[in-house]
Amino acid sequence: MSISIQDLLAAPALSTRLVSGASQAGRRLRWAHVCELPDPSQWLGEGELLMTTGIGIPAGAGPQREYIERLAAAHVAGLMIGENMQAPEELGSLYDTALRLDFPVLLIHHSVPFSAVARAIIDASRQEEQERRNAVTRIYESARMGLRNLGLEFLLQRLTADLHAQLYLFDVATLEPWHAGLRPLPAHWREALGKRSPTATTVTRLASEEGDGLTMALPSVPACKILACGGGLLDYGLLHHVTAVLGIELERQQVEHERVLRQGGELLDDLLQQRLNERPAHERLAAMGCQVGDAVFAVARCQAELPERWSQRLHLQGVTLLARVQGEELILLLASLEAAEQVQQVLGYPLGLSNPLGHAGRTGEALREARLALAHASANRLVAHYGRAAGELLWLPSSLEEALLVYRRALGALADYDAKQGAQLQHTLQVFLEQNRSWQKTAERLNVHRQTLVYRIRRIEEITGLSLDSTEDVAVLWIALRAGQISGIGAGLRE
Repeated sequence: MSISIQDLLAAPALSTRLVSGASQAGRRLRWAHVCELPDPSQWLGEGELLMTTGIGIPAGAGPQREYIERLAAAHVAGLMIGENMQAPEELGSLYDTALRLDFPVLLIHHSVPFSAVARAIIDASRQEEQERRNAVTRIYESARMGLRNLGLEFLLQRLTADLHAQLYLFDVATLEPWHAGLRPLPAHWREALGKRSPTATTVTRLASEEGDGLTMALPSVPACKILACGGGLLDYGLLHHVTAVLGIELERQQVEHERVLRQGGELLDDLLQQRLNERPAHERLAAMGCQVGDAVFAVARCQAELPERWSQRLHLQGVTLLARVQGEELILLLASLEAAEQVQQVLGYPLGLSNPLGHAGRTGEALREARLALAHASANRLVAHYGRAAGELLWLPSSLEEALLVYRRALGALADYDAKQGAQLQHTLQVFLEQNRSWQKTAERLNVHRQTLVYRIRRIEEITGLSLDSTEDVAVLWIALRAGQISGIGAGLRE
């Protein structure tokens, strides 16, 4: 470990005492240099100790004050003066300025050569360098063990022990732990990080009330940063080694997550298409971390792009799910109902939930339940459950049975006509109402002549017995379309 001013004071052979700067006695020293020039601050810098017999120290009060001020401004670690040698007899102004600036000034006995001080610092530096080499060796031994797929938490604990420091992995955007099992950032570091630009990718030194730390984004995963603090060995070079090792592990986890997500989507598709018998379906769900008795379907309407890294963020929070995107609809199978709030917060979209799946043969019905529940979601109810669907939108059906009844009463005859004739009158009706009964916009949307559209609308009115010139009848037809659409009964209405 590098030596400090306090270590010099504690060494009996160096016969050194402190005149000022007691609170700075813990400063680490990386070099000691003899300089008798009038302005040593031009040749020394941070972490370096100035040693002098006193030849270069000016005699006047003003020059002595400026002498110390220049050293402090250059972040020189301290000033060591040989006692009873060649310094001016009156050093009051020098001491007063050093006390005011809390700058360390040391007096060393004239019998002790400066080379002894330099040798002590060099020996400590050599020891520190050897410890640093050993730390690098330990870091890459930890990397080798990480290849055994022991997990990010295990690897971070190993690296923490390797460096004798505190390491935190966190999400740049939220300052939350990158993984659910990792330690959260202490409050003072969250406050210090909140004042920094979250996009900085280089190594940054950070100061807090508890000490200094280093932060750096992982090159392979810029959304993840590491904070390292404490430990005398810690420096920029070692931090780069640590980020390289952690970056490899995070990339491996990301590839594994993408593989599991792809397998989950394929399994979900097989379930919805009823390609699996009940026993293999249950076994594959259990292998993915979903018990069929507790699993629930969830549906979100994502009219814009999904949030970046949404599935990875949920995975890091310990949420187990299967996912499949279908047009503007995101279909999820959650391992449990308790995860719904976390999923909604990450997605930012309202969520509709089914009742528990129960068995694999109920996937189609459960999906329709989730769609119907989603129709009851609102700004005040971002997560709507099928079992509690009634209440917010009273004009919507609150169960699949009720949805079927509403749909069949108003549009049953039209649905039967479409099925027998291979027509698309329901689709025409949906587009006509979506375009607020605009003949021109509807004709353009359907790519038909206006007269063809007029014929279709008149045929719809004949079959349903309802008029599209009547506000009351339009409301009935729209509610029936929505009842069929949200429950999946009128799935053919979707484009």
